Amino acid sequence: MTADSESRASYDRLYLDATVLANLAVADLVGVVPETVDNPRTSYAVRAELDAGVVAGFEPLTRALAGLSDPLDESSTGDITVAGSLVRQRKPEFLDRLSRSEASVLYQAWAAGVPLATDDRDVRAVAATYGVPTTGSVGLVARAVERGVLSVEAADGALATWRDAGVSVPVDSVRELTTDDTD
Repeated sequence: MTADSESRASYDRLYLDATVLANLAVADLVGVVPETVDNPRTSYAVRAELDAGVVAGFEPLTRALAGLSDPLDESSTGDITVAGSLVRQRKPEFLDRLSRSEASVLYQAWAAGVPLATDDRDVRAVAATYGVPTTGSVGLVARAVERGVLSVEAADGALATWRDAGVSVPVDSVRELTTDDTD
């Protein structure tokens, strides 16, 4: 997707990878995902990667984990559904090019025919090969502005947070991606 069309993709269901969940956690925006995407999902492999990041000391990932709803864990209270993936059995070639967590959510998006949210260049390249549309953290924030979930100022604050954290942000303001004059 182009930066211009990224925020206008169909978001009836969307799979999120660890890079997007981590970026949203750093900006404290994991909670806006369920209001921005009708049926947000991720995989158990992504959850495991987030767990490993917390153990390694990356505390913002606790916010990402808090946003997950695991049908097998009654204590989970988030709104981003965690689901299993059959990537090993159905698309093992994904595992030749991507990590387990990346391959699992790409497989889920491919199998469901829905977009994948990733900020990883390699994942986007493989997704393009298989016809899976992608968006990223910036696209989700733009969508949140379009849906009235975030103000432009709050969204631009997230972009600044990501820049400060060393994340590549392709726009100066979320206004460059929104389809209407939202303030």
